[in-house]
Amino acid sequence: MQTMTMRTVFELAYERGEEYDPTQLQTHALIESLELSARAGRPLEAESRYERRRRQERERRSELAYVPDWFDAADVFDRPAGIHGELV
Repeated sequence: MQTMTMRTVFELAYERGEEYDPTQLQTHALIESLELSARAGRPLEAESRYERRRRQERERRSELAYVPDWFDAADVFDRPAGIHGELV
């Protein structure tokens, strides 16, 4: 857990409608708010249109690049006579 700065504590107290005085004991509600905000994570954002498009293009390319195991290029193209070896 990171230690909150005084400015953050002042802002949190201000949002709650409380005055923050570091020389006095804190209210139970403010301490609970500090604990909750310390555990809070960063807000999630939806992907932008650009990022969605990039992800779709990557998926499409990976699907098109897939060659089934049963496929053999020699079945499609005839090897010229006299040439022995792999078809590249």
